[in-house]
Amino acid sequence: MQQSLQDQYYSKGTCFGCGPHNTEGLQIKSYARDNGVAATWTSSEFHGNGFGFLNGGIISTLLDCHSAACMINETIVRYGNFCIDDLEHFDDKHPVYLTSQITVSYHRPVLLNQSIELFSACLSWDEQSCRYHSELRYDGKVAAEAEVLWKRFRPKR
Repeated sequence: MQQSLQDQYYSKGTCFGCGPHNTEGLQIKSYARDNGVAATWTSSEFHGNGFGFLNGGIISTLLDCHSAACMINETIVRYGNFCIDDLEHFDDKHPVYLTSQITVSYHRPVLLNQSIELFSACLSWDEQSCRYHSELRYDGKVAAEAEVLWKRFRPKR
């Protein structure tokens, strides 16, 4: 069975959305597919808005963190294979990018306890920033989408 990008490259990660090591988190599992990354995820009653639908903040987190998987995949393609867990620091050979901006559009509500599909693709990439488009599909239709801008982090010395 194929390992998810998160399990393969970020297994000690504690991010709420995509960190495999965060047992209270969303536990997104993304896989490289068709010029992007894809995932399937199922909500529970803990992810609700109080009216039986998926909370908008959870939707935003899913779109953001799924674009992170796309960013990990693109970084591996461009810089070579490495595991984020094994790095003590980031450098020119092992860069880190952080979310700088996310613009989410909500198109239709998503019922709780239902499976959704996520897909993210890279729109642009350079050494300073990268941009992704993420979609959340429910019942075969786009329920929400986001454009996510990631900027390269460089620690001040």
